[in-house]
Amino acid sequence: MNKALKIAPPIICLLLFWAALAAFLGPNLLPGPAAVGVQLVHSLQDRAFLTDFWASFVRAASGLGLAFIIPFPFGLLLGACRRLDAFVAPILYLTYPIPKILMLPVLLVLLGLGEAPKILIVAVTAGYQVLVVTRDNVMNLDRRHLDSFNSLWPRNRSAGGRIKRRLLLVRHVLAPSALPAAATAFRLSSGTAVAVLFMAESFATRQGLGQAIMDAWGLLDLPRMFVGIIGLGLLGAFFYFLSNWAEKRVCRWKDL
Repeated sequence: MNKALKIAPPIICLLLFWAALAAFLGPNLLPGPAAVGVQLVHSLQDRAFLTDFWASFVRAASGLGLAFIIPFPFGLLLGACRRLDAFVAPILYLTYPIPKILMLPVLLVLLGLGEAPKILIVAVTAGYQVLVVTRDNVMNLDRRHLDSFNSLWPRNRSAGGRIKRRLLLVRHVLAPSALPAAATAFRLSSGTAVAVLFMAESFATRQGLGQAIMDAWGLLDLPRMFVGIIGLGLLGAFFYFLSNWAEKRVCRWKDL
């Protein structure tokens, strides 16, 4: 209840500003919040809109899931294995600044016009952030954590003992240390990933909010276009707050 009271004033101010701007520009340039609200109610009863929303949700959820379950362990591996990092890091930092949306035409050529390119472009966009942050966090780990681990689990000369010790190191030191930073990177990149999904759905697809937005824009159906924009915005907000909630539940040691 308290949170609702805190966010209510800025939302009201935003709606008032929107209404004033719409009145100044006119409905042909900017529909007002009332018109968009009416269109939103109709869209929620429209099976085509719900299908588009579900298609975008599945693509975003699949891509963001891949953006964590693969880059996070790989980032731990790069941070812990200096030989592998010496080979991969130059490639990583050369490709990191490149806008990931530029890979979409390549993915469309290689994988066709199905779901795979759209999911992968979301995964690559958010996954790069998680990978770089995880790798850097492990490489800059506080030496005191390693000293504490070495005092509890001394080095073992046997092959089985070395493997077990490395697994314990990952479980008790490397992963807990890097997880909060990786979760923050994932949360911050989720909005960018949804924006990239809009670009991917803007062409070469029959379903999705991106396609619905561009179709409404082409027909100058501005209320329906704004409803699609709100839908994508809600998707980004959902994954942002979901990752924030998950981080608080999983990374409880941060508050100790």
